[in-house]
Amino acid sequence: MGPMVLTREADLSLRSAREFVRPRVLWPPDAEDGCPVAVLLWDRDSVQEVAEALCVEGGVVVLALQTTDVDVATVALEWAGDHAGLLGADPDQLIVAGGGLAAQAALHARDEGWPPLARQLLFGSERAGWPAADAALSGAAPATTIDAPMYAARLREAGVEVDELPLAAPMSFEWAGPLLASR
Repeated sequence: MGPMVLTREADLSLRSAREFVRPRVLWPPDAEDGCPVAVLLWDRDSVQEVAEALCVEGGVVVLALQTTDVDVATVALEWAGDHAGLLGADPDQLIVAGGGLAAQAALHARDEGWPPLARQLLFGSERAGWPAADAALSGAAPATTIDAPMYAARLREAGVEVDELPLAAPMSFEWAGPLLASR
């Protein structure tokens, strides 16, 4: 077991039309103002573990939400677009992360013209929840995909810039720091 790394965390309560949306925010150790912010949309109980890995290893502020509801997901994504600066993050470096729900939220942001996404970070099984095969993907934000080869191919066919990575060590986002810092 490696050394324990402490992150700062806070719970938010955002109001939507139907319910409260309750994401958790995590800041990387030694966070600097203006770092990227990622909205992690994950439907599994491991959302906190994934958020911590992305935060610590990727060096980004993470707004983590466990949900399967695209409307709830877009409330969190739009809030992050409006309030990234309040979190000490750069609103021009907004990333949506997760599986199919994150891909759906990215298309919603494209269709609504808000918030502008710097990147999609898409990973996980492509079994369910991904945008339908007939969904228009052109104009979507650039993407990094991990273990999602079919969706990566669809994005490429639509003219979207895609960095495709093989499945790495479980919950490892060590590669994300250099990728995000290069922008």
